[in-house]
This record gives sequence, structure tokens and C-alpha cells, in this order.
Amino acid sequence: MTSPYPYDPDPQAVVVAPWSVAFRAQRDVGLKIPINYVTVPAVSLKAACFAHNQYEDSAAQKCFSNLLASGFKRFIIDVYWDTGRSQWSLCPAEIPESASPADDTTSISITQSTSVKSLMTAPISLPIFERQASSISSRSSTPAARTDSATSSTPTLSFTGSSSTSMAYSAAATPTEFPTAGEPLVQIGQYNCTSNLGLQFLSSILSGYLKDTSTTIGASLIYLVLNVHVAAPYSSPNSPAMQPDPSALPKDENFLGHLLSSNLSSYLYTPSMLQSQRGNLNESWRLEQSNLPVAGYYKTNVSGNGIPSTQDGWPTETFMEFKNFLRLVTSFGAVDPQMASYDFTNDADTIFPLNEIISLKDVSISTSGSVTTGCLFNPNITTITSETNSSWAMFPASSLPNLASNPNATIPIPAIMNLTSCGISPLLNASLSNTTADINPLAYLSFSYSTLWSWAPGSPNNSTLIDDNPNNDLRCAALYGDANGRWRAVDCKSSHRVACRGSTPYTWSITPDLFAYSDADQACPDDTKFSTPRTALENAYLYTAALASANTGSSDPGDLPIIYLDLNSLDYADCWVTGANSTCPYKNSDNVNHTKIVVVPTVATVIVFVLAVATFFVKCAANRRDLRRGKRRRNMGGWDYEGVPS
Repeated sequence: MTSPYPYDPDPQAVVVAPWSVAFRAQRDVGLKIPINYVTVPAVSLKAACFAHNQYEDSAAQKCFSNLLASGFKRFIIDVYWDTGRSQWSLCPAEIPESASPADDTTSISITQSTSVKSLMTAPISLPIFERQASSISSRSSTPAARTDSATSSTPTLSFTGSSSTSMAYSAAATPTEFPTAGEPLVQIGQYNCTSNLGLQFLSSILSGYLKDTSTTIGASLIYLVLNVHVAAPYSSPNSPAMQPDPSALPKDENFLGHLLSSNLSSYLYTPSMLQSQRGNLNESWRLEQSNLPVAGYYKTNVSGNGIPSTQDGWPTETFMEFKNFLRLVTSFGAVDPQMASYDFTNDADTIFPLNEIISLKDVSISTSGSVTTGCLFNPNITTITSETNSSWAMFPASSLPNLASNPNATIPIPAIMNLTSCGISPLLNASLSNTTADINPLAYLSFSYSTLWSWAPGSPNNSTLIDDNPNNDLRCAALYGDANGRWRAVDCKSSHRVACRGSTPYTWSITPDLFAYSDADQACPDDTKFSTPRTALENAYLYTAALASANTGSSDPGDLPIIYLDLNSLDYADCWVTGANSTCPYKNSDNVNHTKIVVVPTVATVIVFVLAVATFFVKCAANRRDLRRGKRRRNMGGWDYEGVPS
């Protein structure tokens, strides 16, 4: 059955090569890192899609689709409980059940049109009403201030509007009519909303995205953080929201956890799963070597009967995506005081508690984009301490340069690049170039590209050109000192110094002598290993070690270091793996009738099962489909990917 709100991005919003190759290689080198230490681009949906108070379904569908296609992985979503309709909405004001232009008690207008282009191209400048703060009792019906209108010098998850103008809208003001290609557009005060814009609307689009990217080369984790509000009354939409009567709060099928599970249960990683897995690591993350997280990223305890457990650990992307087919994590963010009586215990098995997957950091950024305070990189500390702990670290980046309508993708946004290098996920909580992502996705794509901490802009080099030139063998990766520690592809026969990892996550050394890539794995001293950075912070530490080694003298003829990394595409163009003799895990067999590839995407492992006859293969595949009930992944050529058989 076709979804009424499918995932449908603009072609210009989609990440393309070489960026797609770079992001996939970056994902793969970090597959064994606990997910809380992996930096990802985050965005406030209110900032990117609703900055001008236009909550229209077709524009929102395009906007959310474009953000997903552009590589954003963490979404801050403001949801509003509409007490009149008893449902969750994305519109900050209540929408009456049967609003019409004849209703003269409120400033409501309904319009229907087939022309959405005029709405998108017309300049929209709606001032934002400043809500007045007030206090409420737990059961009072007195209006209270929204949390999303507060301003503070400390980091928050709230949308930072670009307009400094404020004015009060009259409830009886004559509304401005805007056309829409979708549902009727209802204007309530300063907001223009369609009634179908809610959490299930977003779930439908997200479900389509997860299905479209359910391949070994396209899969990634998505995080949803829900800010919980009460919608302002439609009779006074520009006033603070009211405290709902306890009998009017969400119940049964309207609990947020239920709504998410109804469409996305097969993808959800839940608090109960985490608790169970933490309780016995031998039966979860340590059960198979391919899922084993790298050491040093969480603390473990051993019980009297020898069972290891952890209180702060998280699984790896390998374990979640490619072993258990789980790709979605949800959490509560900010909660309005008016919703304090909401029964959060009903969501406890589905949605993580307040700020469980967010740790907002106090960071200062200069006008040039440099991180002046709050960076989690400390060259004197090579283990994870309170000073270097980047677990779920995030910072709202609201003061960004006014990007061009078609920004140069090879020039990263300095503040975003530097935040990422500091181990902090940048949160976009302001609209870019005063446009939303449905109108101009290129500015948002530029933000996403700026969070790439591994490859230099435009790298790795175009493999088609490499294949056409037999004298060009740029199939090995190296860290470049003149690219701020980013990577470029180099000729594997050339000689460079080698990156050697120590026993802790941030310990690196550089060989004084030069080696060809084929000899690099034998070049590192005892107790170290030829390796590749797996996180942004690990890369920052390696870059610092490389610069220090260049200053102490070496046989490297360059002024700035070029350091070999344990990463190559020798087996297959655009497929970057660790280990000189490793094969690409994403190749299909030529004999598709008799061979099925089951991929363990840990960068280096492929298990090929050769079946005796094609009919036997078809029968087995059908049986597995029944057992899996659709929880599968497709390989590049369309084959079902099901992980390692148990």
C-alpha cells in the first residue's frame, strides 16, 4: 500500500559522490564505536521547515524528505497536544474541528488551491509573537509561558528565530490567504497550518526513508528528540498555552510511544532493550566478535558469578543496524510545564527519558568560526575523562554566516567543521539564508557536508577517473597536514609515514620513516597497531600527533605531514576497507542465480554462501522472509541482507 506521505526528496538535496562515498567510509570505520560517541548533524525541524510559521503539509513533506536525504541524522521535533481535537500536532495553535471563514469568533481562514509554487516563491516575513512568562500550578488553567519562546545564554533545544521584531496579533485580524496544494490551510493568528500535520505524518515519511535506505551501503541511524508542548487555544492563538484539564491529556492510542510504534516498531531501539543488553554483555554486545565494541569507551563491572555488565555503555552501529536491524532511537527533549502531568511512564518502554541522548555543551565560537572554549579535545589527556567525554555531545549553532543560495560545497562552514572536530555534534537551530529546506535544500546540504570530519572536501577522488588511468592508483587513504587533518586518496606505491594506534582511544604515534602502503602494517612499534581514526576526536588527536612529529624531524620530505591510514579501496573502486588484503563487503557475485552474499559491514568481512541449485535458494529465501516478517536489508544489487546466521 502506497503511503499518503511518501519520502520524496528533491534530486538536488540528495548526497552524491564523492560525498556519498566519503560518508559511507566514515560510517564504516566507526561501526564498532558505541553510538553515543559518533558525531552526526542535527537539526531543529521548526528552524529548517517552519521558520516562517507556515505549517503546510506538502511543503513539510518536501522539507523533511530533503533533510533526511541531505544526511541529517538527529531531529529536534516540537509536538503540540491539541486538546480540542485530542491529537498531537506540529502546529503551535489548536485547529478547530470544523473551522470555516464564517466563524467570526477567531481569526481563522481556510483556503484550497492547486498552486503551491506561489507560496514558496513569495517573500514571507511574519514577525514572531513574544510569549509572556507566567507561573502555573499543577492543576491551574492559568496560561503559562512556552519553553520554546524562552531565550537564554545557555544552550537549549529551542529554535532561534532570525527576526528580532515582535508584535501582538489581534485574534480578530483579517487573515492573509496562502494557497496550498495539499490539505486546506487554516490561518490561526500568526500560524498557517494544515490539520493533518502531526507525528504520524512525519512517521510515514520516515518509514519511507528507512525502507529506501535499507541497504548495506545506505543504512544509518536516525534519532528523534521530542519537545513536548500544549497548543495555544485557537480562540487566542497568540497567547500562552493553557494548562490542560487532567481528563483532556493524552490517553491510550494517543500516547507518543504508541504513535511511534504503530508505524516504526520494527526499527525502534528501546530503553528496555538497552537495559537488558547492559545487564549481561556476554549475551549481547560480546556474543559475537563482529559486534564487539572497541575498548575504552565505557566502563564494565563483573558480578560475583562472572557476568560482565555496564551502566554507561551503548551498542555499536554494527550491532544495531546489521545484527538486529534497528535504526531509530527516540528521546524526550524539553517539556512544557503545562504537560508536567502527562503520563510519561506509558512511553518508558519506547522513548528514552528527557535528554538521554543529548548532552548540551557550553561552547564559545568566534566570529571566524573557531571554537574558543568548550572543545572536548585536550592534547594532554588521551583517555575519556570528564574533559574529553563526547558522549551525546551537542551544541546549537545559531549564529552562522548567510550562505549563498548555491553555496560552494567544497568550502566547509568553519564553525560546523570545528565543532565536529571537537567531538561535538552541531545542531542547526536557525534557518539558513532565511529559507526553509523545501525551498533551498542546497544550503542545508552544505551544513551536512561540513560535519564530515574524515575526508577533505571533494575526496576521495573520482574512482571512474582512476580506473580509466592505469598509471593513477589513488586507492589508499592518508591524513594531510595541509587539509586540517582531513584525508585524501594517495598512490599506494608512494612512501609515507604511518599512523600507529596505542592502547587508549586517543593515543597515537607516527613512524619516523617512510613506507609503502603494502609494508605499513609491519611498520608500527610493539604495543601499537597500524590503524585509522574512528571518530572526529580520534582524528583530531592523530592530526596533532602528526604535526608534532613533523616538527621533531623525520624523513618525510614535505613541509606538512602526509600520514598513511589503514584504509584502502584496492579491491573495488569507491569501497574503502581496512586491511591491505581485505575484500569489499558490498560486491555482488556475477552468478546471481547460485550465490547470495550475506554482508557483515565491519569494513572487511564478506561471507558468501554458494547454494547447490537456484530452486533451493528461492525456497530458503521465501522461508526466511516469513520468519523475518520484513525485517531485512537489501544489498547493492537488490539481494536481501539478513546479517550473520545464528
